[in-house]
Amino acid sequence: MRKSDFDLTDPAVVLRLFLGLGYLPHILAKLENMAGSAAFFGKVLPYPEVFLYLALAAETVSLLGLTCNILVKWVGLVSCGVMGIAAYAICATKGVGWMWNLGGVEYLVLWGLGSLVLAVAAWKREMATYGRASVFFPQPQPA
Repeated sequence: MRKSDFDLTDPAVVLRLFLGLGYLPHILAKLENMAGSAAFFGKVLPYPEVFLYLALAAETVSLLGLTCNILVKWVGLVSCGVMGIAAYAICATKGVGWMWNLGGVEYLVLWGLGSLVLAVAAWKREMATYGRASVFFPQPQPA
């Protein structure tokens, strides 16, 4: 991690931190009420306990990766996927709705799109810096 990873004058950093840290209350809520969370997952998905643990793992990866600026090119896609599945779950249990304060998916779509934007920006930044994309951490090409 570098000091620039937490430069609050950079709008992309603020967005990344906001989206990453936003996972913390979601993780804690699931951990505090595992049975209730599994019951909700059971309304939408088979094997609710398995999917609950997968959600906790994906949300923890998103929390750490986005907050600490680790592999954002991949973690942003994971976060976008988490929000897509959450939007599906809301639509499957409450019906299709947009406004978040009425149980809709507006908030989830915004979070997912923000995560996707961060991932695309990370890929573009890597391509501009190194002239190529790498699976994990790019290495400068020898001269």
